[in-house]
Amino acid sequence: MSISGMGGLGGLVSGMDTKSLIEKLMMLEAQPLVKMKQQQKLVELRKGLYNEVNSSLLSLKTKAEALSKATSVLAKKMTSSDDKTVTATTADATKVVSGTYNIEITKLATALTGKSTASLSSATTGLNYSGTFNIVYKDGVGNTQTSKDITIDPSDSLTTIATKINSALDNTTTANPMKVKATVVDKTLILASTETGAGRSIQITGSASQSIFGSTASGGLGLIDAGGNLIATDVGQDADFKVNGVQVIRKFNSNLTDVIMGVNLNLLKDAGSSGIPAKATLTVEADLDSSVKLVRDFVDQYNATMDLIQTRLKEHKVPDAKSDALMSKGLLRGDSALISIQSSLRSIMGATFSGSQVYSTLHSIGIEVDTSTDKGKSGRLMVNDKKLRDALTNNPNEVMKVLYVDINSNGRLDENDSTNAAGMVGMLNSKLFMLTDSTTALFGSTSAPKGLLPSRIKLMDKEIDSFNDRMEVFNRRLEMKRNQLEAQFTNLETMMQQTNAAGGFLMQRMG
Repeated sequence: MSISGMGGLGGLVSGMDTKSLIEKLMMLEAQPLVKMKQQQKLVELRKGLYNEVNSSLLSLKTKAEALSKATSVLAKKMTSSDDKTVTATTADATKVVSGTYNIEITKLATALTGKSTASLSSATTGLNYSGTFNIVYKDGVGNTQTSKDITIDPSDSLTTIATKINSALDNTTTANPMKVKATVVDKTLILASTETGAGRSIQITGSASQSIFGSTASGGLGLIDAGGNLIATDVGQDADFKVNGVQVIRKFNSNLTDVIMGVNLNLLKDAGSSGIPAKATLTVEADLDSSVKLVRDFVDQYNATMDLIQTRLKEHKVPDAKSDALMSKGLLRGDSALISIQSSLRSIMGATFSGSQVYSTLHSIGIEVDTSTDKGKSGRLMVNDKKLRDALTNNPNEVMKVLYVDINSNGRLDENDSTNAAGMVGMLNSKLFMLTDSTTALFGSTSAPKGLLPSRIKLMDKEIDSFNDRMEVFNRRLEMKRNQLEAQFTNLETMMQQTNAAGGFLMQRMG
């Protein structure tokens, strides 16, 4: 900012470089501001380091959660000799028994089906039917479902009637979709149950049921008899098959979880017209490669997290650092929060777990302390491949109990699975939740994150904002100081100009 006032006489009278002089004075005045910026920068860098650790812990939490799922840890390979006849997936990994299952399918389950017999010229033009009807569906095992009124107008076509049937809800308070579906094929209305199996029945009742769906001789679609019962083209049948010589009858073809223990079985093909049962062999075996990889992924992330914490705790400050990376070094050296986190993680990995009667430690199932580099001082882990594979082969469910047990029986991993009875994953997840939870709570009148690291990061955000406020106030003071100095030097130049003018006047008078 240049000297103002009296035409800007900065240094013209005194001969001083007043602009440079003011800039130097302002640099001295601004020293506290420079220090505040430096301090704010260090807080920002420290916050970045805490975010780095928090992110690593969240990644570890994700890897740990994967070990809480028995379906993944105790992964099974299910191979069908003919996947057009039989397929299978894992229903309950803790119950699956490796072995070979010979399956012979005589009949697949089919659905109760009927079709209209009226000859129509179009499926999309109005049929001149009108009135109201209801559909009654019985599943053959004591359950009945009745639709709310379905109303047909004279302009409704065959496809419109099918759409209204498919949109119908039952007359219960929850208004569930009906277990009956309708479709149109080549000007023919086909009505079927959505459930397969023998013993199902469909009835169409109501004032307009016969006039719309009754005998073709009376102008109806020829879909029901005089009692309103669906005239079946397929009465529906149960699936009839054998597994290792044991005959099995089921009403469904897919998602059969009660046939082979722990297996979800799907039947796709039967004897058909040949009368020869469709055959396939289902081989069930442990997918050890998948299980071991899951454990390795966890160990790798655990080691990466521990390495990061160790690095931040031990690194020294770099003198005269210029880049952010170098300025960050040493900011968390000896940090109490990181020391506590490091200690907690090591303690959990070395804990004794009470869920299994066979194994009690991670070491016993092949997750061991890595002593190859520093005799285990760093707390890094390693996977003993043979020991882990042997444990997964011989006692898979006991391995799972070391890793995770749902002790509160709520069907999910949560922060309440926190004791050694919950296994390594339960204890670790609970600790990581306390460290990284970003949800907020009121502490007195102040809202703050519950987790240790998010709460510290939040405090740093407030500290950064405080620096911004202080620097804004200080900048206003600096601007006032600059204006003050410029005014003082302008007054000095003015006074010197006036003095020089008076001296010149006296010299002229004295001749």
